[in-house]
Amino acid sequence: MSKEWLSWKSSRQVSLRAAGRYLLVVALIYTFAAAIFTGVMLTKIEREAKFTRETQIPLILSQTRNAVKTERLASLIRAIYLARDRRLERQVQLQVQALAQGFPFEAGDALVAGSKRMAILAKEIAAARQQARDSATQNVTAFTFEERATSAYAEAMKTVDEMAKELSGDAALSADMLAQEIESGAARTRYTVLLTVLMPGLFCIVVLLLARRHLAKPILSAIANLHRISESTNTIPARSRPILTELAMIGDAVVSYGEATSELRRKNVVLQALAEEDSLTGLANRRTFEAFLKSALEKNGFGGTAVLMIDLDHFKSINDRFGHQVGDQCLQSLAQLLLSMDTLPNSLAARYGGEEFVIVYNAISEEQAILEATFLCRRIESMRIPLEGEQTLTLTASIGVAFARGGDESDMNDLISRADKALYLAKSAGRNRAICDNVAQREREARTRTIR
Repeated sequence: MSKEWLSWKSSRQVSLRAAGRYLLVVALIYTFAAAIFTGVMLTKIEREAKFTRETQIPLILSQTRNAVKTERLASLIRAIYLARDRRLERQVQLQVQALAQGFPFEAGDALVAGSKRMAILAKEIAAARQQARDSATQNVTAFTFEERATSAYAEAMKTVDEMAKELSGDAALSADMLAQEIESGAARTRYTVLLTVLMPGLFCIVVLLLARRHLAKPILSAIANLHRISESTNTIPARSRPILTELAMIGDAVVSYGEATSELRRKNVVLQALAEEDSLTGLANRRTFEAFLKSALEKNGFGGTAVLMIDLDHFKSINDRFGHQVGDQCLQSLAQLLLSMDTLPNSLAARYGGEEFVIVYNAISEEQAILEATFLCRRIESMRIPLEGEQTLTLTASIGVAFARGGDESDMNDLISRADKALYLAKSAGRNRAICDNVAQREREARTRTIR
Protein backbone atom coordinates (compact mmCIF):
# COMPACT_ATOMS: atom_id res chain seq x y z
CA MET A 1 0.00 0.00 0.00
CA SER A 2 1.54 3.28 -1.11
CA LYS A 3 2.24 6.20 1.22
CA GLU A 4 -0.04 8.43 -0.88
CA TRP A 5 -2.94 6.02 -0.35
CA LEU A 6 -2.29 5.84 3.40
CA SER A 7 -2.06 9.63 3.56
CA TRP A 8 -5.35 10.00 1.70
CA LYS A 9 -7.03 7.43 3.93
CA SER A 10 -5.69 9.14 7.04
CA SER A 11 -7.01 12.50 5.88
CA ARG A 12 -10.53 10.98 5.79
CA GLN A 13 -10.38 9.82 9.40
CA VAL A 14 -12.16 11.53 12.27
CA SER A 15 -11.88 11.04 16.01
CA LEU A 16 -14.63 9.59 18.18
CA ARG A 17 -15.04 12.97 19.88
CA ALA A 18 -15.41 14.71 16.53
CA ALA A 19 -17.88 12.08 15.32
CA GLY A 20 -19.92 12.56 18.49
CA ARG A 21 -19.91 16.30 17.96
CA TYR A 22 -21.01 15.89 14.34
CA LEU A 23 -23.91 13.67 15.40
CA LEU A 24 -24.90 16.15 18.13
CA VAL A 25 -24.80 19.05 15.66
CA VAL A 26 -26.89 17.10 13.15
CA ALA A 27 -29.42 16.20 15.86
CA LEU A 28 -29.65 19.82 17.04
CA ILE A 29 -30.00 21.14 13.48
CA TYR A 30 -32.73 18.63 12.74
CA THR A 31 -34.54 19.41 16.00
CA PHE A 32 -34.52 23.15 15.38
CA ALA A 33 -35.43 22.72 11.69
CA ALA A 34 -38.29 20.36 12.55
CA ALA A 35 -39.52 22.73 15.26
CA ILE A 36 -39.38 25.74 12.93
CA PHE A 37 -40.98 23.88 10.05
CA THR A 38 -43.73 22.49 12.27
CA GLY A 39 -44.30 25.92 13.82
CA VAL A 40 -44.61 27.53 10.38
CA MET A 41 -47.05 24.86 9.21
CA LEU A 42 -49.20 25.13 12.34
CA THR A 43 -49.17 28.94 12.12
CA LYS A 44 -50.30 28.74 8.52
CA ILE A 45 -53.07 26.31 9.46
CA GLU A 46 -54.08 28.65 12.29
CA ARG A 47 -54.25 31.62 9.90
CA GLU A 48 -56.31 29.61 7.44
CA ALA A 49 -58.68 28.52 10.23
CA LYS A 50 -59.02 32.14 11.37
CA PHE A 51 -59.68 33.27 7.80
CA THR A 52 -62.30 30.55 7.40
CA ARG A 53 -63.94 31.47 10.66
CA GLU A 54 -63.96 35.21 9.94
CA THR A 55 -64.66 35.15 6.19
CA GLN A 56 -65.73 31.86 4.72
CA ILE A 57 -68.19 30.76 7.38
CA PRO A 58 -69.97 34.16 7.55
CA LEU A 59 -70.21 34.12 3.76
CA ILE A 60 -71.76 30.66 3.78
CA LEU A 61 -74.17 31.74 6.54
CA SER A 62 -75.04 34.84 4.56
CA GLN A 63 -75.74 32.78 1.47
CA THR A 64 -77.89 30.46 3.58
CA ARG A 65 -79.92 33.44 4.87
CA ASN A 66 -80.25 34.78 1.33
CA ALA A 67 -81.49 31.37 0.19
CA VAL A 68 -84.08 31.46 2.99
CA LYS A 69 -85.09 34.99 1.96
CA THR A 70 -85.40 33.92 -1.66
CA GLU A 71 -87.60 31.02 -0.67
CA ARG A 72 -89.62 33.39 1.47
CA LEU A 73 -90.02 35.75 -1.50
CA ALA A 74 -91.26 32.87 -3.62
CA SER A 75 -93.82 31.99 -0.95
CA LEU A 76 -95.02 35.60 -0.69
CA ILE A 77 -95.33 35.85 -4.49
CA ARG A 78 -97.46 32.70 -4.48
CA ALA A 79 -99.53 34.16 -1.64
CA ILE A 80 -100.12 37.46 -3.38
CA TYR A 81 -100.96 35.66 -6.61
CA LEU A 82 -103.44 33.37 -4.93
CA ALA A 83 -104.95 35.96 -2.59
CA ARG A 84 -108.36 37.45 -3.52
CA ASP A 85 -108.55 39.96 -0.75
CA ARG A 86 -107.37 43.53 -1.31
CA ARG A 87 -106.20 43.94 2.24
CA LEU A 88 -104.27 40.65 2.25
CA GLU A 89 -102.65 41.53 -1.06
CA ARG A 90 -101.55 44.85 0.38
CA GLN A 91 -99.97 43.21 3.45
CA VAL A 92 -98.19 40.62 1.36
CA GLN A 93 -96.95 43.27 -1.04
CA LEU A 94 -95.49 45.27 1.86
CA GLN A 95 -93.73 42.13 3.14
CA VAL A 96 -92.30 41.48 -0.30
CA GLN A 97 -90.94 45.01 -0.52
CA ALA A 98 -89.46 44.81 2.96
CA LEU A 99 -87.90 41.42 2.26
CA ALA A 100 -86.51 42.56 -1.10
CA GLN A 101 -84.82 45.53 0.52
CA GLY A 102 -83.25 43.19 3.14
CA PHE A 103 -80.76 41.63 0.64
CA PRO A 104 -77.30 43.06 1.44
CA PHE A 105 -75.18 44.61 -1.27
CA GLU A 106 -72.47 41.97 -0.75
CA ALA A 107 -74.98 39.32 -1.76
CA GLY A 108 -74.22 40.07 -5.39
CA ASP A 109 -75.67 42.24 -8.16
CA ALA A 110 -77.83 39.41 -9.52
CA LEU A 111 -79.52 38.81 -6.16
CA VAL A 112 -80.05 42.49 -5.44
CA ALA A 113 -81.47 43.09 -8.94
CA GLY A 114 -83.62 39.95 -8.65
CA SER A 115 -85.03 41.01 -5.28
CA LYS A 116 -85.88 44.44 -6.64
CA ARG A 117 -87.47 42.84 -9.67
CA MET A 118 -89.52 40.58 -7.34
CA ALA A 119 -90.85 43.63 -5.49
CA ILE A 120 -91.90 45.26 -8.79
CA LEU A 121 -93.56 42.07 -10.03
CA ALA A 122 -95.45 41.70 -6.72
CA LYS A 123 -96.68 45.24 -7.12
CA GLU A 124 -97.74 44.52 -10.71
CA ILE A 125 -99.62 41.35 -9.62
CA ALA A 126 -101.45 43.31 -6.88
CA ALA A 127 -102.24 46.18 -9.26
CA ALA A 128 -103.51 43.80 -11.95
CA ARG A 129 -105.76 42.07 -9.46
CA GLN A 130 -107.11 45.42 -8.23
CA GLN A 131 -107.81 46.58 -11.76
CA ALA A 132 -109.53 43.28 -12.42
CA ARG A 133 -111.80 43.78 -9.42
CA ASP A 134 -112.52 47.42 -10.37
CA SER A 135 -113.63 46.39 -13.86
CA ALA A 136 -115.59 43.36 -12.80
CA THR A 137 -118.49 44.39 -15.01
CA GLN A 138 -116.31 44.27 -18.13
CA ASN A 139 -115.46 40.62 -18.68
CA VAL A 140 -112.95 41.19 -21.40
CA THR A 141 -111.01 43.74 -19.47
CA ALA A 142 -110.97 41.57 -16.30
CA PHE A 143 -109.60 38.65 -18.29
CA THR A 144 -106.82 40.90 -19.60
CA PHE A 145 -105.85 41.94 -16.07
CA GLU A 146 -105.75 38.29 -14.98
CA GLU A 147 -103.39 37.51 -17.83
CA ARG A 148 -101.18 40.37 -16.73
CA ALA A 149 -101.16 39.01 -13.13
CA THR A 150 -100.37 35.48 -14.37
CA SER A 151 -97.59 36.74 -16.62
CA ALA A 152 -96.07 38.75 -13.75
CA TYR A 153 -96.33 35.71 -11.48
CA ALA A 154 -94.59 33.51 -14.07
CA GLU A 155 -91.83 36.06 -14.48
CA ALA A 156 -91.50 36.28 -10.69
CA MET A 157 -91.13 32.50 -10.43
CA LYS A 158 -88.52 32.58 -13.18
CA THR A 159 -86.62 35.27 -11.29
CA VAL A 160 -86.80 33.18 -8.11
CA ASP A 161 -85.34 30.20 -9.96
CA GLU A 162 -82.50 32.35 -11.29
CA MET A 163 -81.81 33.71 -7.81
CA ALA A 164 -81.86 30.18 -6.38
CA LYS A 165 -79.41 28.99 -9.03
CA GLU A 166 -77.16 31.93 -8.28
CA LEU A 167 -77.27 31.21 -4.56
CA SER A 168 -76.70 27.48 -5.01
CA GLY A 169 -73.72 28.16 -7.30
CA ASP A 170 -72.18 30.58 -4.83
CA ALA A 171 -72.80 28.21 -1.93
CA ALA A 172 -71.27 25.29 -3.82
CA LEU A 173 -68.27 27.41 -4.78
CA SER A 174 -67.76 28.56 -1.20
CA ALA A 175 -68.17 25.04 0.16
CA ASP A 176 -65.74 23.67 -2.46
CA MET A 177 -63.17 26.36 -1.66
CA LEU A 178 -63.54 25.65 2.07
CA ALA A 179 -63.17 21.88 1.46
CA GLN A 180 -60.08 22.44 -0.69
CA GLU A 181 -58.48 24.60 1.96
CA ILE A 182 -59.21 22.02 4.66
CA GLU A 183 -57.90 19.19 2.45
CA SER A 184 -54.77 21.12 1.57
CA GLY A 185 -54.10 21.91 5.23
CA ALA A 186 -54.67 18.27 6.20
CA ALA A 187 -52.28 17.07 3.47
CA ARG A 188 -49.58 19.52 4.58
CA THR A 189 -50.08 18.47 8.18
CA ARG A 190 -49.89 14.78 7.21
CA TYR A 191 -46.67 15.24 5.26
CA THR A 192 -45.19 17.33 8.05
CA VAL A 193 -45.98 14.72 10.67
CA LEU A 194 -44.71 11.87 8.46
CA LEU A 195 -41.51 13.77 7.70
CA THR A 196 -40.99 14.61 11.35
CA VAL A 197 -41.54 11.00 12.42
CA LEU A 198 -39.66 9.28 9.59
CA MET A 199 -36.54 11.43 9.63
CA PRO A 200 -35.41 10.34 13.14
CA GLY A 201 -36.02 6.72 12.18
CA LEU A 202 -34.02 7.06 8.97
CA PHE A 203 -31.32 8.93 10.86
CA CYS A 204 -31.11 6.12 13.44
CA ILE A 205 -30.88 3.51 10.66
CA VAL A 206 -28.07 5.43 8.97
CA VAL A 207 -26.27 5.83 12.31
CA LEU A 208 -26.63 2.09 13.04
CA LEU A 209 -25.30 1.16 9.59
CA LEU A 210 -22.36 3.54 10.01
CA ALA A 211 -21.75 2.20 13.52
CA ARG A 212 -21.79 -1.38 12.21
CA ARG A 213 -19.29 -0.56 9.47
CA HIS A 214 -16.99 1.92 11.21
CA LEU A 215 -17.41 0.95 14.89
CA ALA A 216 -18.44 -2.68 15.40
CA LYS A 217 -16.47 -4.13 12.46
CA PRO A 218 -13.07 -2.67 13.51
CA ILE A 219 -13.67 -3.75 17.12
CA LEU A 220 -14.56 -7.31 16.05
CA SER A 221 -11.51 -7.36 13.77
CA ALA A 222 -9.28 -6.29 16.66
CA ILE A 223 -10.84 -8.95 18.92
CA ALA A 224 -10.29 -11.60 16.22
CA ASN A 225 -6.63 -10.57 15.93
CA LEU A 226 -6.25 -10.81 19.72
CA HIS A 227 -7.63 -14.36 19.54
CA ARG A 228 -5.13 -15.13 16.77
CA ILE A 229 -2.32 -13.78 18.95
CA SER A 230 -3.45 -15.95 21.86
CA GLU A 231 -3.52 -18.97 19.51
CA SER A 232 0.00 -18.15 18.22
CA THR A 233 -1.17 -17.46 14.66
CA ASN A 234 -0.49 -14.48 12.44
CA THR A 235 -2.72 -11.43 12.64
CA ILE A 236 -4.69 -10.22 9.60
CA PRO A 237 -4.78 -6.45 8.88
CA ALA A 238 -8.19 -4.95 8.14
CA ARG A 239 -9.09 -4.66 4.45
CA SER A 240 -10.32 -1.10 4.88
CA ARG A 241 -8.89 1.32 7.40
CA PRO A 242 -11.47 2.48 10.00
CA ILE A 243 -12.66 6.04 9.60
CA LEU A 244 -12.48 6.64 13.36
CA THR A 245 -8.94 7.57 14.40
CA GLU A 246 -9.03 5.84 17.79
CA LEU A 247 -10.24 2.54 16.31
CA ALA A 248 -7.65 2.77 13.54
CA MET A 249 -4.96 3.28 16.19
CA ILE A 250 -6.26 0.31 18.21
CA GLY A 251 -6.35 -1.90 15.09
CA ASP A 252 -2.82 -0.85 14.09
CA ALA A 253 -1.60 -1.42 17.65
CA VAL A 254 -3.10 -4.94 17.75
CA VAL A 255 -1.62 -5.82 14.34
CA SER A 256 1.77 -4.39 15.38
CA TYR A 257 1.57 -6.28 18.65
CA GLY A 258 0.75 -9.47 16.73
CA GLU A 259 3.69 -8.94 14.37
CA ALA A 260 5.99 -8.23 17.31
CA THR A 261 4.66 -11.34 19.09
CA SER A 262 5.21 -13.48 15.99
CA GLU A 263 8.75 -12.13 15.61
CA LEU A 264 9.41 -12.73 19.31
CA ARG A 265 7.99 -16.24 18.96
CA ARG A 266 10.30 -16.95 16.03
CA LYS A 267 13.28 -15.62 17.98
CA ASN A 268 12.28 -17.73 20.97
CA VAL A 269 12.18 -20.80 18.74
CA VAL A 270 15.66 -19.98 17.48
CA LEU A 271 16.91 -19.31 21.00
CA GLN A 272 15.27 -22.50 22.24
CA ALA A 273 16.97 -24.43 19.46
CA LEU A 274 20.29 -22.77 20.28
CA ALA A 275 19.78 -23.55 23.96
CA GLU A 276 18.87 -27.21 23.36
CA GLU A 277 20.85 -28.14 20.23
CA ASP A 278 24.47 -28.15 19.18
CA SER A 279 24.90 -25.72 16.30
CA LEU A 280 27.45 -27.83 14.40
CA THR A 281 25.90 -31.29 14.56
CA GLY A 282 22.23 -30.58 15.25
CA LEU A 283 22.27 -32.98 18.20
CA ALA A 284 21.11 -32.07 21.69
CA ASN A 285 23.67 -30.13 23.70
CA ARG A 286 25.12 -31.03 27.07
CA ARG A 287 22.50 -29.19 29.12
CA THR A 288 19.65 -30.92 27.28
CA PHE A 289 21.36 -34.28 27.75
CA GLU A 290 21.71 -33.78 31.51
CA ALA A 291 18.04 -32.75 31.87
CA PHE A 292 16.96 -35.79 29.83
CA LEU A 293 19.19 -38.14 31.85
CA LYS A 294 17.85 -36.79 35.14
CA SER A 295 14.26 -37.36 33.98
CA ALA A 296 15.10 -40.87 32.72
CA LEU A 297 16.64 -41.82 36.06
CA GLU A 298 13.60 -40.57 37.94
CA LYS A 299 11.30 -42.72 35.82
CA ASN A 300 13.67 -45.65 35.19
CA GLY A 301 10.98 -48.30 34.90
CA PHE A 302 12.19 -50.22 31.82
CA GLY A 303 15.00 -52.49 33.03
CA GLY A 304 17.45 -49.65 33.55
CA THR A 305 19.16 -46.63 32.05
CA ALA A 306 22.30 -46.91 29.94
CA VAL A 307 24.75 -44.13 29.14
CA LEU A 308 27.17 -44.55 26.21
CA MET A 309 30.07 -42.06 26.28
CA ILE A 310 31.64 -41.95 22.77
CA ASP A 311 35.00 -40.37 21.86
CA LEU A 312 36.59 -40.36 18.39
CA ASP A 313 40.05 -41.86 18.40
CA HIS A 314 43.00 -39.64 17.42
CA PHE A 315 40.69 -36.77 16.53
CA LYS A 316 43.40 -34.15 17.22
CA SER A 317 45.63 -35.72 14.60
CA ILE A 318 42.75 -35.58 12.07
CA ASN A 319 42.43 -31.85 12.67
CA ASP A 320 46.19 -31.34 12.47
CA ARG A 321 46.56 -33.39 9.29
CA PHE A 322 43.42 -32.58 7.31
CA GLY A 323 42.22 -29.33 8.87
CA HIS A 324 39.31 -28.33 11.05
CA GLN A 325 36.87 -28.41 8.13
CA VAL A 326 37.43 -32.16 7.71
CA GLY A 327 37.27 -32.53 11.47
CA ASP A 328 33.86 -30.81 11.51
CA GLN A 329 32.76 -33.09 8.68
CA CYS A 330 33.75 -36.11 10.78
CA LEU A 331 31.74 -34.81 13.74
CA GLN A 332 28.70 -34.20 11.54
CA SER A 333 28.92 -37.68 9.99
CA LEU A 334 29.06 -39.28 13.45
CA ALA A 335 26.07 -37.15 14.52
CA GLN A 336 24.05 -38.42 11.56
CA LEU A 337 24.94 -41.98 12.50
CA LEU A 338 23.83 -41.45 16.10
CA LEU A 339 20.55 -39.91 14.93
CA SER A 340 19.88 -43.02 12.83
CA MET A 341 19.83 -45.12 16.02
CA ASP A 342 16.26 -44.07 16.73
CA THR A 343 15.16 -47.67 17.40
CA LEU A 344 16.61 -47.51 20.90
CA PRO A 345 13.77 -47.00 23.42
CA ASN A 346 13.45 -43.50 24.85
CA SER A 347 16.84 -42.52 23.46
CA LEU A 348 18.64 -39.21 23.12
CA ALA A 349 21.90 -38.53 21.28
CA ALA A 350 23.89 -35.45 22.30
CA ARG A 351 27.23 -33.79 21.78
CA TYR A 352 28.92 -33.75 25.17
CA GLY A 353 31.86 -31.56 24.16
CA GLY A 354 34.61 -31.44 21.53
CA GLU A 355 34.81 -34.88 19.90
CA GLU A 356 32.84 -36.54 22.72
CA PHE A 357 29.28 -37.69 22.17
CA VAL A 358 26.82 -39.46 24.43
CA ILE A 359 23.73 -41.64 24.05
CA VAL A 360 21.25 -42.29 26.85
CA TYR A 361 18.39 -44.78 26.51
CA ASN A 362 16.34 -47.37 28.38
CA ALA A 363 18.27 -50.64 28.29
CA ILE A 364 17.08 -54.09 29.37
CA SER A 365 20.36 -55.02 30.98
CA GLU A 366 24.01 -54.12 31.23
CA GLU A 367 24.93 -56.88 28.76
CA GLN A 368 22.48 -55.51 26.19
CA ALA A 369 24.00 -52.04 26.62
CA ILE A 370 27.52 -53.45 25.97
CA LEU A 371 26.27 -55.22 22.84
CA GLU A 372 24.72 -52.00 21.51
CA ALA A 373 27.94 -50.10 22.23
CA THR A 374 30.07 -52.76 20.48
CA PHE A 375 27.73 -52.70 17.47
CA LEU A 376 28.07 -48.91 17.38
CA CYS A 377 31.86 -49.22 17.34
CA ARG A 378 31.65 -51.46 14.29
CA ARG A 379 29.31 -49.02 12.50
CA ILE A 380 31.64 -46.11 13.20
CA GLU A 381 34.55 -48.12 11.90
CA SER A 382 32.65 -48.80 8.66
CA MET A 383 32.05 -45.09 8.03
CA ARG A 384 33.92 -43.42 5.16
CA ILE A 385 34.57 -39.69 5.19
CA PRO A 386 35.22 -38.40 1.63
CA LEU A 387 38.34 -36.30 1.10
CA GLU A 388 39.67 -34.45 -1.92
CA GLY A 389 39.87 -36.61 -4.99
CA GLU A 390 38.86 -40.22 -4.39
CA GLN A 391 40.44 -40.58 -0.98
CA THR A 392 38.36 -41.41 2.09
CA LEU A 393 38.99 -41.25 5.80
CA THR A 394 38.18 -44.06 8.25
CA LEU A 395 37.20 -43.32 11.86
CA THR A 396 37.21 -45.34 15.04
CA ALA A 397 35.75 -44.54 18.42
CA SER A 398 36.05 -45.69 22.00
CA ILE A 399 32.88 -46.08 24.06
CA GLY A 400 32.41 -46.13 27.81
CA VAL A 401 29.22 -47.75 29.07
CA ALA A 402 27.50 -47.12 32.41
CA PHE A 403 24.26 -48.82 33.48
CA ALA A 404 21.83 -48.07 36.32
CA ARG A 405 19.14 -50.60 37.18
CA GLY A 406 15.52 -49.57 37.55
CA GLY A 407 14.50 -48.89 41.13
CA ASP A 408 18.01 -47.96 42.24
CA GLU A 409 18.51 -44.45 43.50
CA SER A 410 21.21 -43.66 40.95
CA ASP A 411 22.87 -40.27 40.86
CA MET A 412 23.14 -38.56 37.48
CA ASN A 413 26.64 -37.23 38.07
CA ASP A 414 27.79 -40.62 39.35
CA LEU A 415 26.43 -42.35 36.23
CA ILE A 416 28.20 -39.87 33.94
CA SER A 417 31.40 -40.26 35.94
CA ARG A 418 31.23 -44.03 35.60
CA ALA A 419 30.71 -43.76 31.83
CA ASP A 420 33.66 -41.39 31.62
CA LYS A 421 35.85 -43.82 33.58
CA ALA A 422 34.75 -46.66 31.28
CA LEU A 423 35.71 -44.51 28.30
CA TYR A 424 39.16 -43.98 29.84
CA LEU A 425 39.49 -47.75 30.27
CA ALA A 426 38.53 -48.27 26.59
CA LYS A 427 41.19 -45.78 25.55
CA SER A 428 43.77 -47.43 27.77
CA ALA A 429 42.88 -50.89 26.42
CA GLY A 430 43.75 -49.93 22.85
CA ARG A 431 40.79 -47.86 21.59
CA ASN A 432 38.09 -48.87 19.07
CA ARG A 433 36.19 -50.85 21.65
CA ALA A 434 33.38 -50.59 24.22
CA ILE A 435 33.95 -51.21 27.94
CA CYS A 436 31.39 -51.09 30.76
CA ASP A 437 32.25 -49.69 34.17
CA ASN A 438 30.88 -52.54 36.32
CA VAL A 439 30.87 -51.35 39.93
CA ALA A 440 30.06 -54.78 41.37
CA GLN A 441 32.91 -56.43 39.43
CA ARG A 442 35.41 -53.85 40.68
CA GLU A 443 34.26 -54.36 44.27
CA ARG A 444 34.77 -58.16 43.96
CA GLU A 445 38.21 -57.64 42.45
CA ALA A 446 39.13 -55.24 45.26
CA ARG A 447 38.04 -57.72 47.96
CA THR A 448 40.07 -60.50 46.26
CA ARG A 449 43.20 -58.36 46.26
CA THR A 450 42.68 -57.53 49.90
CA ILE A 451 42.42 -61.22 50.91
CA ARG A 452 45.59 -62.12 49.05
